[in-house]
Amino acid sequence: MTIPRRFLRPLLPLLLAAVAACGVEEYNPGPAQPGPAAPEVSVPVVDESSVTGVDLATSVEYDAGTGEVRVFARVEDQNGDPLFDLGPENFAIILNPGTAPRPIEQDDVTVSLASSDASVVALVIDSSGSMGAETETGQTRMQVAKEAAKLFVGLMATDDLVAVVDFDDEARILQQLTSDQTVLEETIDGFTASGATNLGGALIEAVRAVGTRPGRRAVVLLTDGDDTVDSVAGGPDVWMQDSTSTRYQGLQLAKERELVVFTVGLGGDLSDTGKADLQTFAEETGGEFFEAVTASSLLTAFGVTIPQRIEALSPIDTLELAFPNPFTLPGTLSSLDVPFVTSVTYANQNGTLRAVFSGTYTVTRP
Repeated sequence: MTIPRRFLRPLLPLLLAAVAACGVEEYNPGPAQPGPAAPEVSVPVVDESSVTGVDLATSVEYDAGTGEVRVFARVEDQNGDPLFDLGPENFAIILNPGTAPRPIEQDDVTVSLASSDASVVALVIDSSGSMGAETETGQTRMQVAKEAAKLFVGLMATDDLVAVVDFDDEARILQQLTSDQTVLEETIDGFTASGATNLGGALIEAVRAVGTRPGRRAVVLLTDGDDTVDSVAGGPDVWMQDSTSTRYQGLQLAKERELVVFTVGLGGDLSDTGKADLQTFAEETGGEFFEAVTASSLLTAFGVTIPQRIEALSPIDTLELAFPNPFTLPGTLSSLDVPFVTSVTYANQNGTLRAVFSGTYTVTRP
């Protein structure tokens, strides 16, 4: 039986007390300490003359019921400070670029500030072969990981959004952001253990999954082993200096998108290098590393500590661009992928500054 989330959330203090009564010594946060707190982001007044460069990142949603496309746009200056005082005149959107380009008329685009107190989380689970090893409970690591992941999902509020990513040799977004608990649990139940461990790819896909959605933005990444896929060997002292490293690339993306990363090392097989990787992911983004040696300590991390940490994060705001989708589905086609390019233009005494970001949205039938 699945317990509704509204009943689970008030039980957090009782869960914590119960775990403590059973022996909190099983929970070992490791030598890593929490990094700096996630920055509070409001709507700052930016000195227009100080802006010498702009950067743009977007993610998009399509509402089949209204036929509206919503683009969450994060625009930042050269220092990474957000720019919010922008309107439709600052943006250009072209659908189907390079094939049958269709510009969206400026009058059809609305721009507003998108704020949210909801949690927006990528739940990232290792599905490599070593996750088939048994724990002290007689269950496999994969089985206890599924239990922990479903417990985490069950504790999220009804307006929170969770995406599910799994990784072995490669990383995959199995479920895009959703608040549907049943869909998330069914996705988690589908995990199987095989293959290697691609930590860098997992973090890259987690960043893609969260996108630029406003809210309390985080990644929760669980693994039981060291990265075995990155072409750059060694720990953070090596890959942090090499931009070809997938671990480096994933971490930089997470930092650029202001994602707080919580990492969990399951079991006792992580080497010092593997622990250092997870500690670095966490510390560099303002998150925290947890070493869960036992199944019960994993449930503590996923069911108590990490939800509390995410709840304490400061939400991130973005801009929301909305426009009516101009495409209809021909014949019996059930969906249609529409590539698009969004550009932002910012003019001041330093010249006309411009940034471009591309993506795809999928038109579906109501």
